[in-house]
Amino acid sequence: MMQPYLLCCYIVLLSSFNNINAEPVIIVDAVALLQAPTGNEAQILHQLLAAYPAQYSITDISRNRAREWVKTAENACIPWLKKTTTREQDFLFSLPYMVEDALQLVVPADSRWHSTLQTLQQHNPHISLLQILSLKPGPVIGIEINRSYGETLDQLLSQRQSSWSIYTRTTSSNETGSMLPMLQRGFIDATLEYRKVAQRTDSSLRFYSLLEAEPVNLVHFACSKGERGQRVVNLLNQVILSKSQQPDYQQLVLQGIKGANQQLALQIWLKALTTVP
Repeated sequence: MMQPYLLCCYIVLLSSFNNINAEPVIIVDAVALLQAPTGNEAQILHQLLAAYPAQYSITDISRNRAREWVKTAENACIPWLKKTTTREQDFLFSLPYMVEDALQLVVPADSRWHSTLQTLQQHNPHISLLQILSLKPGPVIGIEINRSYGETLDQLLSQRQSSWSIYTRTTSSNETGSMLPMLQRGFIDATLEYRKVAQRTDSSLRFYSLLEAEPVNLVHFACSKGERGQRVVNLLNQVILSKSQQPDYQQLVLQGIKGANQQLALQIWLKALTTVP
């Protein structure tokens, strides 16, 4: 049964949809996501698009081009994106359609930095990234441009962007986890990534929880601004609210969350659905 506070939101949205023409949507930066052989991201996206009450198409362009293209399009969306204040200047965001576990510091199994990181972990199982970046010498941490790691981490990384301890990849890959090959080849010492994404590349990787990382990460569609884009977002929100109340969909969303964090993740996600853009 739909929870009372979501039922209210759902009724409000449904009442507005009666007067909205079905708006086709173009999905970009999603080909690799939809073709992922494992993980729940592709299954979730397939379910949402199958339930979308209008036509949709998939356009295969690079991630950097996709973001610029959506800004000038009228009815296009990028899935699997975090909402930030900066991005809201360029995109309309749907309600969160799924939630991811906390980002972690990822290190190769044979890294020489384990003893240092484990020493830092003795005081707190969540290590401060600021403390890691202050080590001299310290590990070189690879990050991606145009990617948000969460408000606190983004601010910290921005302040330290010119530091020798930060390597920034200035081009975006068509796949998630694009820094992992550089980590495997030893070009960088560590990176920030979701555990489930990193383990698809190498199951032997080691992970360290970060003090500045958000406990969970809400995932949205980022869509074109304007009247057509708003209609797309309204329809996506209708689908998301409906799916979020289905136990099978909830379990699919929670597949990527550690068991101990699943209840917290579910609570945060369902609460976020009460905020209608």
